[in-house]
Amino acid sequence: MAYDEEVYEKLMANFTLLCNIIRQNNGNQLKVDLSKIEEIINKKIPDTLKKNAPEDFYELYTDFKSEYEKFRDFILYDKLIGKNIVALGGGFSSGKSSFLNALMGKLVLPADIDPSTSVPTYIVKGKKHEVMGINVFDAKVSMQPRDIKKIAHGFGELEDEEDEKVTDAVTLGHVLENIFFSTPLHKYGNIAFLDTPGYSKPDSEKYSAKTDEQIARGQLNSSNYILWFVQADAGTITEEDIKFIKTLREDIPKLIIVNKADKKNLKDLQSIMEKIKATLDLRGIRYVDVFAFTSKLEQVEDEKLQKFIENDTEKIKKQIVKWNNHIYESNFARNFKVLFVRCKEFYEDEIDEEGRKLTRLNTSITKLSAEDIDSEILEPLQLMVKDAQKNVNELKDISKKLKELQDEFFTEIKYISDIVGIAMPEPSEIDLLTDKVKNPLQLLEEYKKAKGIRTDSSITDMLCNMFEGVKPVINKKAGGSEYAKELADVMMEVCDITPEQIHINDVYKNSKEYAELMKQN
Repeated sequence: MAYDEEVYEKLMANFTLLCNIIRQNNGNQLKVDLSKIEEIINKKIPDTLKKNAPEDFYELYTDFKSEYEKFRDFILYDKLIGKNIVALGGGFSSGKSSFLNALMGKLVLPADIDPSTSVPTYIVKGKKHEVMGINVFDAKVSMQPRDIKKIAHGFGELEDEEDEKVTDAVTLGHVLENIFFSTPLHKYGNIAFLDTPGYSKPDSEKYSAKTDEQIARGQLNSSNYILWFVQADAGTITEEDIKFIKTLREDIPKLIIVNKADKKNLKDLQSIMEKIKATLDLRGIRYVDVFAFTSKLEQVEDEKLQKFIENDTEKIKKQIVKWNNHIYESNFARNFKVLFVRCKEFYEDEIDEEGRKLTRLNTSITKLSAEDIDSEILEPLQLMVKDAQKNVNELKDISKKLKELQDEFFTEIKYISDIVGIAMPEPSEIDLLTDKVKNPLQLLEEYKKAKGIRTDSSITDMLCNMFEGVKPVINKKAGGSEYAKELADVMMEVCDITPEQIHINDVYKNSKEYAELMKQN
């Protein structure tokens, strides 16, 4: 079979792209040596903490590594430095890429692709169209904008003049770690959009290494702002989305976008949006707002629906402009610190618990010794004392090594940051960094710890049993005071209590009781 010249040229172009994408790293891709910092991350931290670590260490470590990957992206593609990252999150096929295409006013990213071929893509403002990829060999790959579609959808499928298939299509998304796209279509100079592949669990048919739930969470947690996409035809935000969002950092502002809004009538769309707000409020999820969007606005025939979506689209753009006007603040140090702080708190709590155990055991041994108890009875207690003391010593040793690792890590990361121009505080200032948003539960735990107050779990069990079967009513009436009578009725129905013992919004009575409690503590 003879190939004509056009087919041959296409084959050669595809072959050139293939060679470019899969080429090895020549060792000159980075301005700095990252071997020391990567040894700390990949070897020293897991080796030091593998014996005794918090239950959520895997999630903490995954977020830590994702933050480092973002830091590395900033070094590889310095146009990201000084930019606030707006990450697009949501389930697969929730319309993230279509939203960006609509925002740019042109098809710049492929949509509706297989999750295994999608690649996390950064988009920044630039004077001209430039595309660079980082492959699995850490090599920089220069590409054309049209190559993005080829990589995701596949390329190389050719037919000859007799319509016979000459070659099959090949996708190369799995060979690329990231794509960086600079374009004048981007209107926001201080923002870099991060289009993520979405998330899925291992048992999902959409699962791939790139959509792994832990990887997706790490990508979103390393951003400054999040646009979360929900499909209108789903009817509401899914339980999977709720559980996933609750694992994201609370201090990251999240704007919820109900996408593909053209598939619903106005009444249903508004109902869906209110339902989403109520669900988020009920589950304690902080969010900026909930807006509707469609990339097919011109196809909406209902004039009122079109106007509603159009207004919401303008609100989305205004919010993005607001984020674009925010002064950039590097979160690398604060986000890196989370792992060290959580582990430090874990070891302190474990040491305190083992210390209390030692005190109880020693007290028991002292009392039993005074009563001339047989030594055979005391021996098991003495062995328990030795084990507890051994645990305390091991935990103190790990805690000390953790502090040394923290100092070593931040010294090295500061050295690298100064070379490449990324803002990073001095290692001695790391302990002074505080979380932007304090978790109320964490504040309560800190207060309990400071006052030596211990939680009685039986109270929680009692309340759960007492209110079992009581259906919660949310937003039935406007204003909290409207619920006073209903709350009182529920309390009297399920509790052994009189109306005189119920004080709702009784400022004087409540203040008096709080004062008495504070005197006791």
